Amino acid sequence: MENSAEAVSLRQLRALVSVADTASFTIAADQLGLSQPSISHLIRRLENEVGQALVIRGREVSLTAQGRALADMARRSIMTIDSALKECRDQSQLRTGSVSVAVGHVSAATLLPQILHAFHAQHPALEMQVVDCMVEQIKNKLVSHEADLGIGAMVDGGDTQIMLENLIDGSVHLFMRDDHPLAARKQVDAKVLAELRCIQLNPQAPAWLAISRQLAAEDIFPRIEQRVILLSTAFGMVQAGMGVAMLPSFASAQMPPGIKAVPLRNPVLDWPVSLARLANRPLSPAAQAFAAVARTVLRGQFARA
Repeated sequence: MENSAEAVSLRQLRALVSVADTASFTIAADQLGLSQPSISHLIRRLENEVGQALVIRGREVSLTAQGRALADMARRSIMTIDSALKECRDQSQLRTGSVSVAVGHVSAATLLPQILHAFHAQHPALEMQVVDCMVEQIKNKLVSHEADLGIGAMVDGGDTQIMLENLIDGSVHLFMRDDHPLAARKQVDAKVLAELRCIQLNPQAPAWLAISRQLAAEDIFPRIEQRVILLSTAFGMVQAGMGVAMLPSFASAQMPPGIKAVPLRNPVLDWPVSLARLANRPLSPAAQAFAAVARTVLRGQFARA
């Protein structure tokens, strides 16, 4: 009997608790939606597993002392299990749940507001926590389980821990004052970057490292005069006439008055935005819901970013 607990089923324990509560096999059967013989069979199986009688059968049904003790413990366990199952079902049906998302600074300022608005409108019962960070910190946030998902300008570097899903294909634009000599152009050749006073955003970001390699392959080396971390700093410098900022096209969502964005060409410099997650960790229903909203919003509004 040492391993008899492994053979005891939840149905058997529910039957015992119901018999204890109703003092009747018939009423217990009605409560559980079973036949009276099925209840009797479940109790017999349970008694065989524990090696002793648990129910006193007669005109009035009652439990032995050990039967009452087991029923009391089973009742508490069943309540805990039922509560846990209800929580799981509520989460799967999006009646409750939470998701934590690590977002790079640029994406947080330009893309996240639209996602949050749509997410809360579609799933008001779900909680959402934003982890604002540098894009190169997103992996650590995922690995440490501080975040379920990540959104940012990440490039697939063959990391088997992280799974990336492209959301939008952004590209680099030059952001300049309206009175800049190039502001009237429809596009600007990337070769002029060597002559302009350039403001670079977060040079250690994976997207920028890829862009630098792309430019070097074309023998183009921008004249970088300022390196900044925050999008607001870059825009402030542009407004002050300190140069042109090399920013993703979707940064125009936060562009202040008096500034114009001109596309860079020859070559087009990619600035993709990806959804990141741990490759070996399944997403919760809330995280799946957030990912679905992010896809819909970004691919709908920024497909040609």
